[in-house]
Amino acid sequence: MTVIVLLSPMRARETAAQGSAGGAGQPVPVARPSGILPVAVDIPSSVKSAEDARPFFDDFSWRSLIALNWPADPARRGTPKSPNQPAVFLKAGASYPAVWGSYREAYELFRVDGARPIPFATKQQTLPFCANAPAGMKVLLMGTKSGTLLQATSQSFSYPLVDQNLNYVYYEIRFNRDQYDFVRGSDRIKASWLYLAANLEAAESKAPISMPLGAPQPYREGAVMLKAAWKQLAAPDPRYYAVQAMIYDPSSKQPCRTTWVGLIGFHIAHKIKDFPQWIWSSFEHVDNVPNDDGSHSGPMTLNNGKAEPKTDGGWANRPNSQNLVPKDQRVAAQVTRLNPIPTTPAGRSTVDINAAYRKALAGTVWANYQLVITQWPTGATPFQPKGPGISYPQGSASPFPVNNAVNTAMETFFQSQGDAMGAGGNSCMQCHYNAGVADYSWSLLLRSH
Repeated sequence: MTVIVLLSPMRARETAAQGSAGGAGQPVPVARPSGILPVAVDIPSSVKSAEDARPFFDDFSWRSLIALNWPADPARRGTPKSPNQPAVFLKAGASYPAVWGSYREAYELFRVDGARPIPFATKQQTLPFCANAPAGMKVLLMGTKSGTLLQATSQSFSYPLVDQNLNYVYYEIRFNRDQYDFVRGSDRIKASWLYLAANLEAAESKAPISMPLGAPQPYREGAVMLKAAWKQLAAPDPRYYAVQAMIYDPSSKQPCRTTWVGLIGFHIAHKIKDFPQWIWSSFEHVDNVPNDDGSHSGPMTLNNGKAEPKTDGGWANRPNSQNLVPKDQRVAAQVTRLNPIPTTPAGRSTVDINAAYRKALAGTVWANYQLVITQWPTGATPFQPKGPGISYPQGSASPFPVNNAVNTAMETFFQSQGDAMGAGGNSCMQCHYNAGVADYSWSLLLRSH
């Protein structure tokens, strides 16, 4: 039986250290909700294996989810409102401006017009389409053909995903201030403008790019890059964190239409002092696909609740191309989880940590989300580019787990190692290792111009 203990972040880490051997029936510490983004993983010296370290990283992932989804200070971009008052988060409801929602979007840093990105803190927005969108409105591009990095409907190096309502799933990428400012560079030093390909190539020729590291003393967040997956909603649904978004569809008679969207997938990559190859955390909504035992509590976003069509590699009905088609020509994807959510170490596994946090957050929309995997580098070696005798995982500081770390809403068609082989692999770090020279950022590597 899992025991829930609600503690302050510091006390939670102390208790975790005291009970690090783990075991069924031992308390699973749950940190007091805080809007301060964690920047350290406190692992006691008694922990000798990556598997036994997993609870500490999973706790880091959950505290990160809470801090990033804390209500935002409307006057300061990327800043939590009253971060030390748990009620601000616990009573926020299911639709509100979150901290990460005020981070800058990828298309603001890598502008299609080639202009210099605007400063992070300004209230100004960069909108390559739907220029009349209200301030703070999320804008997602529904292109009709593949080939544009702005298109929000294709998964990375893969295909669009059609949900059970025959709507496309939408994706967006955002960066916190430390990462945005690093790539934007200094106004006075043009060579530091890494969003320009020539500057990026010049910097990479000297050494792999290294973005800011998070650290507790003095406190600094470090680089954070986020990716979110959204489903369309007919109206706000209290089971989903939901916001209004404007969908840009240039093929439509109404190219900019407003709709509600609900969060179904959330990737967090955070670069901190002891883990320069980043810590990678991936969350999903609990109604995406059946539970690992095959059960489900209600209608699912990516599964029809039946045994047909049969899934191979965790999916069926993948589109034939990245080109988008009208709704009456779409076929809903059938998705199952190929790689179960970790059940080890016993009593303190990812499944146990999920149960503890979801119970502690009961009554909030975040009780409907679950961590599916945390991945981190276990070694102390720096990034080593692929070459003779060097490859993943050794060149990426030996991540744990090595592979099978995917999200059903974001790497739907790469859940098996075979399906993902041609796209870099089926884990966050395995895929991003191929962009390691740009500090694991595919956006920086591909979108610099």
